[in-house]
Amino acid sequence: MTAPESTDLDDLLRELRRRDVRLTVRGGQLDYDAPADALDADLLATMRRLKPALLGRLGRADGPPVPPTGPGTTAASVHAGPATEADPGDDGDDWRVLATAPASFGQTRQFHITREMAFPQVLTVAFRLTLHGPLDRSALRRALTELTVRQAALRTRLAARDDGVWQQVLAPRPVPLPVRTVPLDDLDRVVEEWASIPFALEREPAFRAALFQTDGPTGPDDRRHELALAIHHGFVDGWSAQPLLDDLAAFYRAAVTGRPADLPPLPAEFVDYARWEVGYLARPETHRMLREWVDDLPAGTVPMRLPTDRPRVPLTTDPGGALHHTFPADLVAAVSAYAVSRNATPYAVFMAAYTWLLHGLSGSPTVNLATSVANRTDPRFDRVVGVLAQAALLIVPVAGVASFAELVERATRVTWQALARQSVPSSVQIAALGEAFVDFPCRVYFDLLDMADPVLRLTGLEPALARDVVLAGARGDLTWQLRPLPTGEMALLIEYAANLFDADTVAGWLDRYQRLLSRLLAAPDAPLPRAGDAGAT
Repeated sequence: MTAPESTDLDDLLRELRRRDVRLTVRGGQLDYDAPADALDADLLATMRRLKPALLGRLGRADGPPVPPTGPGTTAASVHAGPATEADPGDDGDDWRVLATAPASFGQTRQFHITREMAFPQVLTVAFRLTLHGPLDRSALRRALTELTVRQAALRTRLAARDDGVWQQVLAPRPVPLPVRTVPLDDLDRVVEEWASIPFALEREPAFRAALFQTDGPTGPDDRRHELALAIHHGFVDGWSAQPLLDDLAAFYRAAVTGRPADLPPLPAEFVDYARWEVGYLARPETHRMLREWVDDLPAGTVPMRLPTDRPRVPLTTDPGGALHHTFPADLVAAVSAYAVSRNATPYAVFMAAYTWLLHGLSGSPTVNLATSVANRTDPRFDRVVGVLAQAALLIVPVAGVASFAELVERATRVTWQALARQSVPSSVQIAALGEAFVDFPCRVYFDLLDMADPVLRLTGLEPALARDVVLAGARGDLTWQLRPLPTGEMALLIEYAANLFDADTVAGWLDRYQRLLSRLLAAPDAPLPRAGDAGAT
């Protein structure tokens, strides 16, 4: 026979579910997140009366807001909190594994780096979107859950086994969307702190969302919310952002209108790419392409070494530093015009000048960089969320180059070679270069992200531009990331290893680079400045 209190509790849970009230247990206290007008005085009184029973039913562990469960279930079966007992390699925890597949090369590398890093958040891809208008929170929650149903990478975890790292695709379950009200002046700090929380890659999917509401003099602003999304880089790349937001918008529209989402089925999932990658790397054509690339390099090619302000320490301990800059529109226009005249790309021109700067700093006859390439040549993966992008190696011979025009030609040739290798993981490229590069992998990155900034278009709200949340940590010695602006200017984000370089050193290199670029564009056929004078006026 069912006890009266148990019956009351089950009735309460059903009613809370019907009203889309989300419960959170924190430190023995019961918090809730509910749509406007969902909780009346009678329901609140019932919740207070049955609070001990609610804590007993839902309170296995603190966690994010969860929908109340029905009879015979526990909160752990419906929220995305961490597993507590099972080994990540088996199915004994409260997640149900639907499929397994080998991790991609990129995932495997990022998995091991994350386990070793003192600042693992550097591998978190986080962005925020300001939502203006009447937001339907319940519809957004449903849309987030449907998003993970469609994009399996967002409900996948990693498992370390004797035979390598494996992906485990998990059964869908509701995605928590905690809501926090914070003062506007604290919003940036709170979002950054939230995004910096490390992911437990072996225990749960590395995807989470949160909603922040700003608190002003007259109270919370119901027409302005900040949606923050965080995903580990082992499951997403920059080219995944717009497909992800498009899918989220489609599911939100379906939730608020009651109509099915107008989305065609995906022809493949990310696990399909990981399986394809194994076959691609085994092809004789792939091995031949790598051999030809290495054989074409000057004999004795070794990695360059930049001068540092302090002795080198392990990358995994570096807190990182950042510097922001904007190149003026007239300089960007001059780069583009010269690129057209040389049948090159603006990236090749920017990179050629950067190469000469690094040659002057290092004295190396070859300059080695890495750059991000999309690796989405197969249309099956166009709309798939996952980490398909690779860090392609650029090794530019600079010894004997007579002019900037010749250097741009070399940079263009090296860039096209890198694009031909864009499906080859950086770890495989490094291994092909030989022992010197394996012991000292390439740690200087130079990217130009010419894709449009991702935009989220939710029904009834203003379009929301996705803005990166820059987190502490450095993924390499030096990373330059260029991004075109609508004004014709070029934004530059420099991320550097703070344990190696002082901020003034990096700022000085940037100043030398801009003056060098202007000088080279003014006289592209003149002899290049001596290596030690690169960047001097």
